[in-house]
Amino acid sequence: GKKSGCVRGKGGSMHMYAKNFYGGNGIVGAQVPLGAGIAFAHKYKGDGGVNFSLYGDGAANQGQVAEAFNLAKLWDLPVVFICENNHYGMGTSQERHAASTEFFKRGDYIPGIHVDGMDILE
Repeated sequence: GKKSGCVRGKGGSMHMYAKNFYGGNGIVGAQVPLGAGIAFAHKYKGDGGVNFSLYGDGAANQGQVAEAFNLAKLWDLPVVFICENNHYGMGTSQERHAASTEFFKRGDYIPGIHVDGMDILE
């Protein structure tokens, strides 16, 4: 990238940060507990903020994701977890990397819904 670009010459979306946008991460699924932490800060400060934490289906099997879900429910954090399921995690089909492919049901105790990104009004 260019030094004058949005990531100051660093490559990849993991270096994209701006006010209230915390970019990507070089570790699969690491943005999920980060999102829970930001939500904790919103609750602590009482500023009414909500964090939207996005991750891919390949990260859904990371232990840190389950831990973030647990703490979010336990502490009633203002966070929305969004799993972007393209049916492949790091090139491996979801049927080969996940015992349960209904990722929106993974939270057990946090509500989840399935939305088709190609037809969100469906």
